[in-house]
Amino acid sequence: MTYQNSEYVQMPVTKGIYDLNVGQPSPQMLPLDLLYSTDRNHITDPTFLQYANQQGYLTFRKELAKFLSSETGDQIAANELLVTPGNSGAINLIGTRIAASSPTRPLALVETPTYQWAVNVLEGCGFDIMPIPVDKEGIDVVEVERLIIEEQVKPALVFVIPSHQNPTSVNLSAPRRQKLIQLAVTHDFYILADEAYQLLSFPENKVHSALASEDYTEKGVVFTIGTFSKIFAPAIRLGWLQAKPDLIEWMVNHPVLVSGGGVNQVMAGWIEPILSNGSMQKWLSDLRKELFQRYECLYKAVQQKLPLLEIVTTPQGGYFIWCKLPNQMDSSALAALALEKYKVSFRPGTKCNTSPDYLRLCFAYHTTDEIEKAVDLLALAYNEFADNLILK
Repeated sequence: MTYQNSEYVQMPVTKGIYDLNVGQPSPQMLPLDLLYSTDRNHITDPTFLQYANQQGYLTFRKELAKFLSSETGDQIAANELLVTPGNSGAINLIGTRIAASSPTRPLALVETPTYQWAVNVLEGCGFDIMPIPVDKEGIDVVEVERLIIEEQVKPALVFVIPSHQNPTSVNLSAPRRQKLIQLAVTHDFYILADEAYQLLSFPENKVHSALASEDYTEKGVVFTIGTFSKIFAPAIRLGWLQAKPDLIEWMVNHPVLVSGGGVNQVMAGWIEPILSNGSMQKWLSDLRKELFQRYECLYKAVQQKLPLLEIVTTPQGGYFIWCKLPNQMDSSALAALALEKYKVSFRPGTKCNTSPDYLRLCFAYHTTDEIEKAVDLLALAYNEFADNLILK
């Protein structure tokens, strides 16, 4: 059975628990052998270990640009990229930079539901938060415009997850992508696009362009952040920021980077040959196939064994299935029963910045056999929970 409780992990998963909550790659899908088989003989200059170029060293950024261009079909240049320590760190870098430039306490408009920890990071950067609904086409840009025009709301930032959104798995539609950029230009705010799942489209589904690739402005209004955490391994703490060169230059001069230099150069040196020799592309292709198999297993199991649970959207990639309980049931109460008695967990809607009658199921962590068993147990928990509500 899949579990993790070593000294290395941030979030233990106890043996015997079927965890449909944890939004992490399965230990079986972590590329330890590939990482250690990497040829590192190209690193011969001792200054590689010096305080690093604030943007990230050029050779790595060129290889990263080739990789991203190949995967998305867009033409991405090295001068449009800055190396980050992953998306959480990138949100903090961007958030603190924008907040420091604001003459008043800044406001961020954020999707709801969304990745709650991103909201927490933005709050830590000094932002007030205002939720904006998400539907099957992504963030409601009409509501964004209404708030700005009718209620005189003045956001400094709009936070979105354009591709395979966490937790809903929806994709921001093309008209809304362009409308959001137009609003940013007209009303003078930035867009922070968290693309942790962008490259995890299922086989036969198109990989969406980064929103930064669609930024038609000269100086830029869009920050797109991407990460190797979901496509390779979280612990390498390596990602990228894509934006117009003027925005990249602004971020290069962030006080944290000016003081400490660029981030995680050693790991970038390890990943560079994996990008250049095609191993990353092969790994990612196999990963997409495996995730699709696990998704299909979870989707079918929920349909068959939990027919009253509404699957709100049909994912085209990513990690999650987003569901709604009938009769405004409380997913937090169901989650407590499911974990305590049936040893299966999921993420309640309240932990996704939305109402308690929703829940998120992750298909990335467990094998297909384990997913089948997890849904069996979840169905038992649901039936008991529903019966108890009737008795009340």
